Amino acid sequence: MTTQSRKLIVGTDPTLPPMEYMENGKLVGYDIDLANFIAEELATEIEFKSIVFDDLFTALEQKDIDMIISAVTITQERQAKFDFSEEYLNAGQVIITKKTENTIKSPADLRGRKIAVQKGTTNEAEALKYTSDNLVIRYPDFVQATKALVEDSIDAIFTDLPSAKGITLANPTLKIASDPFTNEYYGIVFRKGDPSVKQVNEALTSLRREGILTQLKQKWLD
Repeated sequence: MTTQSRKLIVGTDPTLPPMEYMENGKLVGYDIDLANFIAEELATEIEFKSIVFDDLFTALEQKDIDMIISAVTITQERQAKFDFSEEYLNAGQVIITKKTENTIKSPADLRGRKIAVQKGTTNEAEALKYTSDNLVIRYPDFVQATKALVEDSIDAIFTDLPSAKGITLANPTLKIASDPFTNEYYGIVFRKGDPSVKQVNEALTSLRREGILTQLKQKWLD
């Protein structure tokens, strides 16, 4: 792919506020702003495709999209199958509970409790460290996980800090119950061998140097 030759098609899951979500019929969020800034740096147009997180990687493999910008944590397992850009955000995992819950303050407090996660994410892998497999409740998105917590079907949610901020802002009965207990870095995902990784990394370097990444964090996460 030569970025200047045609439109960039970016896959994103619009159920992950404040990283990406729908507001008044428009796709907004940290990742959406980031993608648009990258497109400006590369002097190309951009198109977003809304795809459930679990299907994003298949869409990339099948060339339905050129890249994924959707709060994807860089992991060794994923790097074995895909190329990643440099990291653009450090987002550790936290626990979300009901505001009335006062006994859960760290992952160690979750043994024997039901933890909701989004299927196929690093949240799922972390939850398995702290409770049994049958108590890790996997959902296709955090909308359903949040509904389950609000309705007391589960005890807690594991998610990255940016997602947790969005969930608790939208649901006043919920709270972030722990400090981040992991260091996790988000990156942009490409098919193996895509030469665009170098161009996107150069764009990220420029955005970091210009203070744009700091501005995005302040706008969406502080």
